[in-house]
Amino acid sequence: MDSISILRNKIFNLDSLIIKINVWRFQNHRIVFTNGCFDILHQGHIDYLAKAADLGTKLVLGLNTDASIKRLNKAPSRPIQDQAS
Repeated sequence: MDSISILRNKIFNLDSLIIKINVWRFQNHRIVFTNGCFDILHQGHIDYLAKAADLGTKLVLGLNTDASIKRLNKAPSRPIQDQAS
């Protein structure tokens, strides 16, 4: 399986995420959640995400939508990369 397919298999809508989390809980995984605007991925994000991942066995990342980034008034040109990217 190529890397794009592997990544796409890790993206869930809310309903399928709830099912996945319930399976992980049954398997005694420690689930960590964080969220943010990642249209510009930088070393600070990588450090933050690595530290969050170290707190559990499964990391759930909530990705802010393009619309939410615009509402947060990050900058007129934001998002730099769209949420699909």
